[in-house]
Amino acid sequence: MHLIIERSSKMSNDEGTFGVLYLDDTLLAAFAVTCEQPWKNNAPGHSCIPAGQYDLLPYNSPKHGETVVFHNPALGIYGTPDRIPAGCKGRSLCEIHPANWPRQLEGCVAVGLVVADILPFGRGVTASDAVFRTLVARWGDRKGLTAEIRNV
Repeated sequence: MHLIIERSSKMSNDEGTFGVLYLDDTLLAAFAVTCEQPWKNNAPGHSCIPAGQYDLLPYNSPKHGETVVFHNPALGIYGTPDRIPAGCKGRSLCEIHPANWPRQLEGCVAVGLVVADILPFGRGVTASDAVFRTLVARWGDRKGLTAEIRNV
């Protein structure tokens, strides 16, 4: 399965980066919307993930359960800390998981049903838990997953 995240400058603001998630290269119908922190020069825990191609690696998150992490060493994104070569700097544990607002993320991607202004914290995504569960069911054993992040 291949995931495409198209980030929208029209939906995004200083508080967060929002986009649309497509599955398997079918740009005819969106599967979900996405929520990330704003771009902050790839700062670990404070920035959205750089645009580019990724392998999605299975990861059993202590906080979020069975999920995936983004991995592309050329972009300084390593699936897990043990994959960062000695002497190199980079980010790791950039997961896909449920969250409603960018402030709940630490460099990860949340999925949801729609982007909306949600009290009390402003722009975010709705129905994140339900959409995440549907995504988990679609990706199955989490093997062979890839992703592309595009800024449009």
